[in-house]
Amino acid sequence: MERQEIRAKSDGSERGRLAESRLAALFEGSGWHVRRHPNDPGPDLVVRRKGIEYAVEIKSAPEGRSDRLVPLFAQAVLQAAHAARQKAMPLAVVAAPSISPRAAEQVMAFAQHYAPEAAAGVIDFEGFALFRGPHLEEMNAPGRELPATMRKSAPDSGHFFSDLNQWMLKVLLAPELPDELLASPRGQYRNASHLARAANVSVMSAFRFVQQLEREGYLHESASSFRLVRREDLFSRWQALSARSPREVPMRFLLPGDRQAQLHRMLGSGRACLALFAAADALRLGFVSGVPPYVYVHRIQPANLAAWKNLRACAPGEPPELIVRQAPAPQSVFRGMVRPEGMAACDVLQVWVDVASHPSRGREQADLIRKRVLHRLIEGGR
Repeated sequence: MERQEIRAKSDGSERGRLAESRLAALFEGSGWHVRRHPNDPGPDLVVRRKGIEYAVEIKSAPEGRSDRLVPLFAQAVLQAAHAARQKAMPLAVVAAPSISPRAAEQVMAFAQHYAPEAAAGVIDFEGFALFRGPHLEEMNAPGRELPATMRKSAPDSGHFFSDLNQWMLKVLLAPELPDELLASPRGQYRNASHLARAANVSVMSAFRFVQQLEREGYLHESASSFRLVRREDLFSRWQALSARSPREVPMRFLLPGDRQAQLHRMLGSGRACLALFAAADALRLGFVSGVPPYVYVHRIQPANLAAWKNLRACAPGEPPELIVRQAPAPQSVFRGMVRPEGMAACDVLQVWVDVASHPSRGREQADLIRKRVLHRLIEGGR
């Protein structure tokens, strides 16, 4: 038992030295001046560059599980804050032989919630690095390269255009669209952390998204901030999602009266918005008439539909007064929605993506939106 304890301590010491060496090499490779153990007691490292100085504490774990990493991070951030005093910023870093993106995201979420004033980092010995803090994000790295056979495989559009990825695309494109056509923060983003804060997503989600854009060649290689290129291909893949079969229910209002007023009340709930042709009409980009208004909701389930007490499902053969459809990407849809004349409606990008495959002249409607609004945006990244 004593030998096992000695071996464990020895392994822990070696792992700690390796983690510290890897971290120091990361900083030195990015042009930082690094001092190891400048005071005793004191921080593990002091790094300085561009007028900023960090007091760094690093802790290592034998496994890259979040239940191992988070307590170590909490200890590191307290020690870094104590060492920093008023002279430097605290930086707490945790390391392990191998760390999954999910575990790293959980550490970063803990850091954001409990220590937002401190910089944070997660590294492993396979090349992965994720940092949050001024001048640190440039050291972020995705880890081991995928095998060539995997790199050459066909891109998974379903994963690439996940709900939050679609929302972050809108955030990147928002500066090129009027406020009344897309509700989104507008700015220039130099790294994944900046994008995460603006889009209100986790740093890890933004980091993975940026890596996907870079890997598939959709980011300008030398721009000082994120700039989308090859947009024709990007938008074609995005619009192809509309061909998927949606979940929808044709419905009618229970009570007679002003249907527009009843629809307005439904949209005022914050849980529904106009979609497809009805949204295009609300944005003053309508082209098709005679189609019942489509309304997006978060989910189509009996309990959700029961919440709309003034609606009932259509009987077989009964013409609908509106069609309730489950939003294909609810985070993207409801974060980006606008309110023309008080009517909640999908943003212009969402309408263009969704309407193209509709059999009632959906392609013509999408082409009109592109011609009138999106032409320069789509071709602007060539």
